[in-house]
Amino acid sequence: MKTFFYSILFVWQCCCLLSCYKDKGNYAYQDINEISFSNIDTTAGYAVFIGDTLSIAPVLNSSQSGKEANYTYEWSFFDNIKGDRILSTDKNLKIRIAENPGSYSLQYRVTDKSTGVLFHVRTNVLVRTSIYEGYMVLNEVNGKSRLDMLSYDATNGSFTQLTDVLARMGSSLPEQGAPIKVVCTRVSNAFNWSDSTYGIYLLTATGTNRIHPETFDWRPIYDIRYEIAGDIPADFKADNLIPDPAFYYVTIFLSSGNNAYLRSGPNPMYSLPVNKFLGQEPFKASPYMTSTSSQYLMMYDIEKRSFAMLSDHSSFTAQPAPVADDPGEIPYPSGRDLLFMQKTATGYAYAITRTPGGTDCYLTKFIPGALPVYSRKINGTDIDKAANFAMGATPEYLFYSVGGKLYEYDLYLESSKLMLDKGGLPITYLAFQPFSANRNPALYGQWARWLTVGFADPSGEAGANGTLEQYSVPDANEALVLQKKWTGFGTIKSVSYRER
Repeated sequence: MKTFFYSILFVWQCCCLLSCYKDKGNYAYQDINEISFSNIDTTAGYAVFIGDTLSIAPVLNSSQSGKEANYTYEWSFFDNIKGDRILSTDKNLKIRIAENPGSYSLQYRVTDKSTGVLFHVRTNVLVRTSIYEGYMVLNEVNGKSRLDMLSYDATNGSFTQLTDVLARMGSSLPEQGAPIKVVCTRVSNAFNWSDSTYGIYLLTATGTNRIHPETFDWRPIYDIRYEIAGDIPADFKADNLIPDPAFYYVTIFLSSGNNAYLRSGPNPMYSLPVNKFLGQEPFKASPYMTSTSSQYLMMYDIEKRSFAMLSDHSSFTAQPAPVADDPGEIPYPSGRDLLFMQKTATGYAYAITRTPGGTDCYLTKFIPGALPVYSRKINGTDIDKAANFAMGATPEYLFYSVGGKLYEYDLYLESSKLMLDKGGLPITYLAFQPFSANRNPALYGQWARWLTVGFADPSGEAGANGTLEQYSVPDANEALVLQKKWTGFGTIKSVSYRER
């Protein structure tokens, strides 16, 4: 046993001696050439219009002297749809931009041919057009529709007013009748922006058409009839179009001739009418609808003067709205005419109803598919004469216009306050602009809280007598604060923001 122990000890000592043996091998370490970059903006990036030239002349800072011939160069664009595409193999970049509008990752790679080591830098390039982003304003001029645009430049935070933007862009859309509504919305998923996944829709007395989201051109297949399933008449048009975006997919509700249609999720077509109970003829549905985005759809039967709903967007038959059975529960209103219904960013929907032939109006607040949480008479000045309504989310005020007067109604104080008086200039448009929740929340979130007001001078020149204003809404019923103002429109009927 002792012999075995000493043997182990001897082996251990040998290992220790070997580990301390100095390696006298001949190793020669050499510094390689290191490259850093300057004169290329990696913070703000670059913004360029389609058709313009993008020029970048980077400076290569080498740790060792070297000639340009010792390097290879590569400039490339990257986006999630087309991947990586080489633009140039020159040291400096100078190319004419022909990419589709959007944001791209620009990568610059430099390889030292003597060592094979690659160095790279990355920045962003925004490819845009004069109509890349902004408010679309649908006007009435001499009984016809005219589309104007407030084009937004994100590089400096300014708007440029483009009058009759379709004529300006050479659009093929035929002249349209009296305006009803303009709607800018995704029509498919949240991350693919193309001809088929983003729509700018014009609802007019002539028909309902979309225009190309990048060029504003029009093709016959952009008629809404090509998005409806079934045998559709040639004169089919929408009376209302209501997008309800979720995080990824968007649901769109369409009203035409007192029928309700929907397209949900990835479906490219609208359904058959859903305003019918099982085994019954379709009821006449109000153009106003609201939903939870992914499930319940609330409709209003204008003949029976009662609410109805779909319990699921894949359903084709309606059912009655929830019934208040227990003490303290608030029922849905019935026996009244529906004047207005809208959902805000909080998820709550608001409906305004009026007694038939009377002057009493009521406001009901609810989550679609659930019982109301508020339903009371509106004690507002001249509420029965209101022509336009808008419901604010934060703070929670109801705004309505009577002629040139704008009132703010506090739901809990149950009183109205005159906020604006335009005198003989009637207010023709009133809304809080809806924005997608997953798009630029810092900027769009602020704009969504501004009240947009359109009014016109009846004695002014047709097509130049309209004004658009935006106001922030303070708490505690304080005065509205003017944020933006533009003039030179026609009679403003509808506004929608083309997002990016």
